[in-house]
Amino acid sequence: DEHIKIIKRFFDEGHGVYIWGDNQPYYADANRLGTALLDATMLGDTFGDQVVGMKEKKEQTTGIVPNLLLSTGIEQIYEGITIATIQPNDALQPLIYGSAGNLVTAFYDHGGKRAIFDGGFTRLYNKWDTAGTGRYVKNAASWLVNAERFGDAVVAKKVVKTK
Repeated sequence: DEHIKIIKRFFDEGHGVYIWGDNQPYYADANRLGTALLDATMLGDTFGDQVVGMKEKKEQTTGIVPNLLLSTGIEQIYEGITIATIQPNDALQPLIYGSAGNLVTAFYDHGGKRAIFDGGFTRLYNKWDTAGTGRYVKNAASWLVNAERFGDAVVAKKVVKTK
């Protein structure tokens, strides 16, 4: 409970949070945090182990939702071996649908607060180089810190080496 209070305060201050849940029963902590921050939960244990591409058509039931900052430059991504399904929630927007047509990753972007709720899609140690996971992680990190809001205000600092 104390950790949830600390994370909620961090989130409420406008810091991005990535909540990764994996599959049943391992998402118990993710669900406690998802409920506290987003009123969101995940359920199930669906076999995945596929590489999915972009959603080409609105009616398509698998793939990455295009035209979002989070999906910029991604062509495909590896879904986890076993994954949970994000339960419907009006506050969350879909990001990635698994090969079984289930919503595996969704995001929250309201009032300067951002979060990604992930049912185990991106196994960072598995198929990293072949499935776009590296690009996804970079996009997620930039998006969670609201990097685009800084625009031209971000100035590169000159590094000076001293002896």
